Amino acid sequence: MFNTIIGGYTNSDTLDYSTPSRDAPFRGDKVAPGTMENRLQLQDETLAPDYTPPDTKIKNHIVVINSIDRNWTYSANPETPCKFKVKLGGSSRDRFSIVSQDYKNVIAFSVEKIILPNRVCQVGYTSNLAPRLNDNPYLAVAIQGINFSSYGTNKTLNETLGIYTPLIPLPTTLSDISYLEFKNTSIQRKEYSPAPEGYISLLDISITNPGGVLASNLNDVLGIYSIYLNTSNSIPISTSDTLVIQTSTYFNSAEFRINDLIQVQGYQYHNMSYDESAQFNNWVNSSQGHYVLDIKKSNPATDLYNQLIIPMPATLSRDTGVLAVDDWFSSFVIKSLSNVAIQDGGGKLINANTQSHMVVNIKTLEKNDNLFFKDFD
Repeated sequence: MFNTIIGGYTNSDTLDYSTPSRDAPFRGDKVAPGTMENRLQLQDETLAPDYTPPDTKIKNHIVVINSIDRNWTYSANPETPCKFKVKLGGSSRDRFSIVSQDYKNVIAFSVEKIILPNRVCQVGYTSNLAPRLNDNPYLAVAIQGINFSSYGTNKTLNETLGIYTPLIPLPTTLSDISYLEFKNTSIQRKEYSPAPEGYISLLDISITNPGGVLASNLNDVLGIYSIYLNTSNSIPISTSDTLVIQTSTYFNSAEFRINDLIQVQGYQYHNMSYDESAQFNNWVNSSQGHYVLDIKKSNPATDLYNQLIIPMPATLSRDTGVLAVDDWFSSFVIKSLSNVAIQDGGGKLINANTQSHMVVNIKTLEKNDNLFFKDFD
């Protein structure tokens, strides 16, 4: 009876399960002698080898650039918001904008977007010439040495890292909006293939119109001739009193205007005989800057302006509801502050509202330093 076929198998093929073996798949399975070993051998041959993480990885670096951070007080090599240099991995001894991080083994470089002030960008001797940035079909960004990310029909297109158009195009009636964000419409980037670029240390940036001319010729830096009080230097001081910054450089109404924020560096009052003189210097050179209340001319016959009107160090008191002037400034007015233009000890100012801003993406190839807990065993 047992020699007959049971369930398709003869009794001579049955297994003895009285002593369970770890080689048996599970109870009730039917395996001929030697088959389990064959299966395990076949499985070893077909399984993928142990996973080994790659030795390198691609890392994205976002660098945000503000043209106001350039060394704008350095007269020997003046830069503008549309033409300036950025040192990657630089130090305080460099005379350019500095990014503390340096980037090696670069495999791709791109300028994702730029943000620019949308005021009149090209000025001449007549006010009838008043083009704005959004009057251009596009802007181009060139960085010396990082070119030919794509090819075009002229030199400007060969050198640009992208074709930049406003994120939201504006009709003429809204052209006076303060800032415009320009996106990289062409979505192009400079790729270093097959070998990465070993090191990028300096970005020599130019923002131009389609003809390769700098997008703006506005002057954002002025020399300071004198700072003085607009009325008689006497107490009490009223809300109609202001400070006048008379510049040694003339400017037009597009370059500096009401509500612009200016920053001053290197200013020194002409009479340093009083402690208040040093306090005045510190206040003028403060990094928080000063808002422009108005622009004026020392000589009405000139076509350009040379005076910026700024507030004094004073506030409207929340307790009394009237003007509260800083004590040291009241003392300074009585002791020394002039109410006429007397040449001071230099200094420069910059317009924070006419700067360019840029978002850069740098991709680098780096060693994979991922660690697993097993590495600590």
